[in-house]
Amino acid sequence: MRIQSVAEKSFVTSLVFLAGCAPVDGTWLFTRNLTLPTGDECTSGVTHDFIGAYEPATLVEDTAWTVTSDAEVSPDAFFGRIEQQGKDAVLIVGSEAFPGVQSDDGTWVFTWDHRESGADSETHESSYVYAYSYESTTTRRISGTVGPDGFVGRWEDESRTTQSWTESDTWSEEVAALVGTTGRVPAGSHLLRLDSTGVEVAASNDYLLTDCDASGCLLTVTQACGYAYDLIGDKTGFTADDGSWTEDAGQSSGL
Repeated sequence: MRIQSVAEKSFVTSLVFLAGCAPVDGTWLFTRNLTLPTGDECTSGVTHDFIGAYEPATLVEDTAWTVTSDAEVSPDAFFGRIEQQGKDAVLIVGSEAFPGVQSDDGTWVFTWDHRESGADSETHESSYVYAYSYESTTTRRISGTVGPDGFVGRWEDESRTTQSWTESDTWSEEVAALVGTTGRVPAGSHLLRLDSTGVEVAASNDYLLTDCDASGCLLTVTQACGYAYDLIGDKTGFTADDGSWTEDAGQSSGL
């Protein structure tokens, strides 16, 4: 019987890792390198059909000033347990569970989406219509590969919120007594327009005036945010029986 040398065993092990076949199940100690927000993590947008209305201009920074800032924070550490069944697995971090799949290149992706949506509408026999709807999605994604250096990947948090309002452009005095003379679409919180003297004023939906296109007054506001951090993990010798205490063990970040 031929005994493999240490070098041969190391080479074979490397081939297994490169092939993406390294076992992922077990208890891992993860370290997540958090970063301070820079202000570029979120984007927002407004769509509407208010005639002559526009979003407030972004303030231009005074170029006479140069402002610099620098800060660092320590990473956080936590335990996560992975149970693998072929190319499917589940990652448990604390009380949260993330189903995962392995792609052909060996990358593991564990993710979960939280979704919420709703809608309300009101109509009046005089033909006045008002409707509001919203949709919110929050996604957490942990991805990476297992190799000679352990688990190497990313921790990502994403969120997106959309709110939409629709309302009749004009309505009767009877309806105005109940909903007001400038409607319920919050155009003034997001849009400006010029009045008859050329002064900027908050946009609104006046019940006696044609403020919007023929389809009525429409306003949609969206906001999306995304945060991503480097994540590394080292497999430990702890088992599922140790989960009662490893679940809450770890170190908080310097944030």
